[in-house]
Amino acid sequence: MVFSNWYTDLMDIYRVTETGGALSRQALTLLYSAVPCRVYSSQQNNLAINPTAATSNKNDKLACDVFVDVREGDTLMITRGGALNRGREAVRYIASQPQAFFDPVGGAMTGLEHLEVGLREDNINTASTE
Repeated sequence: MVFSNWYTDLMDIYRVTETGGALSRQALTLLYSAVPCRVYSSQQNNLAINPTAATSNKNDKLACDVFVDVREGDTLMITRGGALNRGREAVRYIASQPQAFFDPVGGAMTGLEHLEVGLREDNINTASTE
């Protein structure tokens, strides 16, 4: 596969799941850890500052193996360079609807099949008045 050496990042995939018991509750559950991937397109907006908070957001794209179980709304903790042991602190993203790109003949022709996932990162930093 052409992309196998291209996946330089690692992601942990979390999904909201129902917990049992007398009351219905939801919890963020780790489903998969250290999944090879690559954030390959990044659009970072400027920091917006107002009297109560500073906000920043990014729209990135991620590629991973076409059979990775990632769904819209999943929380992805991505460590850039993690597969190269050069990782930094993991960044939290929310996944958009994944789009699979399949190769004819089961990926044997070009080896380019992959899953593309749009990512959204939003951060709010409250202003300190001290």
